[in-house]
Amino acid sequence: MKPFSNIQGWQIQHHEKLLFQANAGTPTIRLKFYHYPMYRQTVQINKPPGQSKLKNKGENTYFVFHHKVGAKGIISLERTISVFPKSFTPNNDDWGKISDFSSHLQRKYQQQLRYWPQHTQVIKDISNQDWFYTDNLYNWVQSANTYIKEKIKYPEKQEKRLGAEQAFLTGSGDCDEFTDLFITIARMRGIPCRRLTGFFIQQNLSSEAHAWGEIQTPAKVWIPIDIALHNIGSHTMNYIILKIEEFNPALPDYQIQTKHSTTVHHQWKLPTPLFTPIY
Repeated sequence: MKPFSNIQGWQIQHHEKLLFQANAGTPTIRLKFYHYPMYRQTVQINKPPGQSKLKNKGENTYFVFHHKVGAKGIISLERTISVFPKSFTPNNDDWGKISDFSSHLQRKYQQQLRYWPQHTQVIKDISNQDWFYTDNLYNWVQSANTYIKEKIKYPEKQEKRLGAEQAFLTGSGDCDEFTDLFITIARMRGIPCRRLTGFFIQQNLSSEAHAWGEIQTPAKVWIPIDIALHNIGSHTMNYIILKIEEFNPALPDYQIQTKHSTTVHHQWKLPTPLFTPIY
């Protein structure tokens, strides 16, 4: 994958809306929706969403709408953003040795989490593979890449996210399953690894929601690993980051909370954002 010639970034137009209706009274609604972080990309807000505040937590950025509303209405989350991805490729193939990670750091990433199981026998069987105890980090990633592509024989779009174990058992999955299986076995091996979600821009300029991984080297450099799209090591103009999932593997793009004694019914309108190249 090579960066698009002459394209400097992307203008992204969101047209999301929340339709709501309370049985009675006027509820207070709190919406939290993720915004493009300043990580591997420069972000400009051309048109912010109305009545929303921008907040940060760790490396993630998000908007919060928190207001008392009428008994029935529409909350518009329309906004226009410009994102300028920063290309990244490691200087060489010397990513260090897995044995150079401290035992404390390895244990930190070896938690039992949804989608990234550490203690099921099926997943543990991977540790019987000859390549699993390779100490050279770059060589280990290449071997894991080959193994996962052989294991997930049926790369296809899934109705719902399966997680690492189901991907292992069924041999099918999309970018979520490739990423979840990689993160799971990397953490089993004691390698710091996390999940990024956002969008991938195809060469024909069409966009799709996408997930990929990152590993950290002993030198504390994060390196992108996208097994689904055969990209080991590079962050290019094609990638737009929306959020980073490190110790919560399932952060929803949008969250709603209501404060009211009666039921509030709601419906999301979430069309795919419109991406326009910036030259």
